[in-house]
Amino acid sequence: MAANWLFGRTFLFTRHAQGVFLRRFLRMVAGMRFLTLMKIAALPLLALSGHAQENAPMTPADMNKTGMLPPHTKVLGERAVEAFAKKDWAGARKAYLEMLELDDGNALIWANLGAVEQQAGETKRAIECFEKSVQFNPRLAPSWTALGLLLQRQGDIYRAISCFTRAIHEEPEDARAHNFLAITMKEFGWTDAAEAELQKAIDLKPDYGIAHFNLALMLLERRPPAIELARRHYDKALRLGVGKDDVVERRLKE
Repeated sequence: MAANWLFGRTFLFTRHAQGVFLRRFLRMVAGMRFLTLMKIAALPLLALSGHAQENAPMTPADMNKTGMLPPHTKVLGERAVEAFAKKDWAGARKAYLEMLELDDGNALIWANLGAVEQQAGETKRAIECFEKSVQFNPRLAPSWTALGLLLQRQGDIYRAISCFTRAIHEEPEDARAHNFLAITMKEFGWTDAAEAELQKAIDLKPDYGIAHFNLALMLLERRPPAIELARRHYDKALRLGVGKDDVVERRLKE
């Protein structure tokens, strides 16, 4: 088996190696500079980002979804991660572009380049990179999620919903994708569907504090508001580390 660099470390091309890559890439997606909160009607804000979430070890079926990185890229990879750590987006971009010269159809490299472009504030380029990623590997759920977040930020709600839906199709148990889809559906006005997606996110990950917080907001928007049920989810969110919100607390006291 050939060795390859994945975010600063050398691994053999194994299921575990690809799992490590995807876990790190997904954490990068979760940490991308999106607005952490999004407006939700007359209530405060609907939280966008969630807690870091480890994926389960990969199976042979997962390998078919993710593909492989090209071999012999250790030096380029080290250069990219060093540049990324220094916020040297031009340097990181150059390293990933050189990796693409070895394999310009590699979905994982396009995904990493997309994350670099997003961090650099080059939203259009980032979207193009993630579009390339899913073009070359339509089964790569993290790229669909990242693309959906960028499109949502651009106000392209229809396409964002499509991307999150596809991410869930590929990874049905990804609670964050359900949360992101709920936010986008709420923005579109599909409140019942948004509430259902948040409940699904909580069912999949009961300790997902952001989803509990968001569901509390949705319940407060009901007419009449479901105060006690909202209070339960809000209190759960606080216990899970989500910060207090003055507006929500005032609403719960009404």
